[in-house]
Amino acid sequence: MAIWRYFTLSIVVTGLGLTAAFYSGGWTALYIALLLALLEISLSFDNAVVNAKVLAKMPPIWRKRFLLWGILIAVFLVRALLPVVLVALSAQMSLWTV
Repeated sequence: MAIWRYFTLSIVVTGLGLTAAFYSGGWTALYIALLLALLEISLSFDNAVVNAKVLAKMPPIWRKRFLLWGILIAVFLVRALLPVVLVALSAQMSLWTV
């Protein structure tokens, strides 16, 4: 049961997100959110396996750099900022509106 303490925050945040999806768009929005969550989990797991293989062959200093800059770029630029910018450009909306 000790493993649940590592995932408590993730489970709570996921539950809040799915609840918000349901209240904002009903069953359809919940279904889409669940599908996107499953897609994200499967792609993240695959990426983690590849990264572990790459990290195993790196010197320690490059492992630290890879983890620090790779996570910052992947999480904040590619997964947070890039989708907002792409939607803003394609919909011709401001970044704040998106």
